[in-house]
Amino acid sequence: MVIGTFRTDPISALGLQPPVSIAIDSTVGAALTAAQQSAQGYVLLLDGDRPAGLLSERDVMMKLVSRQIAFDRKAVEFASPIEHTLAANDSIARAVMVMQETGADNVPVVDNEGKAVAVIRPLDIIHFLAEAFPEEVLNLPPRPHQLMPKPEGG
Repeated sequence: MVIGTFRTDPISALGLQPPVSIAIDSTVGAALTAAQQSAQGYVLLLDGDRPAGLLSERDVMMKLVSRQIAFDRKAVEFASPIEHTLAANDSIARAVMVMQETGADNVPVVDNEGKAVAVIRPLDIIHFLAEAFPEEVLNLPPRPHQLMPKPEGG
């Protein structure tokens, strides 16, 4: 059964790409360039190889664009702190629980030494579910009265 797979398949089964990352002392301009080139919706700030902060699209819109921040400022000033990480062998279901419990849209995935190896996003999970349940996902009618917990629909 596919739902069992969702509960037991590790995050590594998603085939996530290496994280879009920059050094912790990088500028806002460098972060925006990295985000723009990757089109992944986030930039992970690394202290060495370890996650130290994450600048998401939401952070950019709420903390940078709305305040017209200079591009030579340090990106870490505006990044969200890393409160949780996941291991590549954690289940996909665990990733969903962490996202729901913490409100984090992007969660770094680390190896045994704490080195960042990926970032799991809601879109990665949606793609997994769409492949696992193609008929159900592709044939769902819209729900006009459904309310989204965040303004951007996530």
